[in-house]
Amino acid sequence: MISQVGRELYKVPLRVLDHRVFVNGEIEAFLDNFEVRRNDSEVEKLFQVTETIGSLKYDLSERFIALGNQNLSALGTEVNSLLCGVNNLLEKAKVERTASAQLQEARQSREQRRAEFLTNLQHGYKRIENSFEEKEEEIAELYSDLQLKLSIAK
Repeated sequence: MISQVGRELYKVPLRVLDHRVFVNGEIEAFLDNFEVRRNDSEVEKLFQVTETIGSLKYDLSERFIALGNQNLSALGTEVNSLLCGVNNLLEKAKVERTASAQLQEARQSREQRRAEFLTNLQHGYKRIENSFEEKEEEIAELYSDLQLKLSIAK
């Protein structure tokens, strides 16, 4: 009796943490209960019911898959046709807007100011470059004069 209680206490954490052991233990306890207290005929009836449910489950799942594939393909074609209709509607609704005269004038004035700015910038770059070259030439002349005055050989 005590050893049986010990075994059952040992089985409790396994039943709680490991579902396979729990399910197997419950099935064993269920079978022991039916085999010991009731006749084997009830167990036979129970197994027949589970077999029937299992066969129905697989038959119904295949049937559901077939119906789902059939209906989903029909729904897919309907959704694609709706998408094409929406795209056509959007193309018809798309209206090209022409800019007003005021916006076009403002755009042209901005482009003109930008062009002027770029030409002024190019002109400024050239002036800086020319002045740099002039300064280089002046410095080169000053050094050559200084070398001549000091009689330094190159």
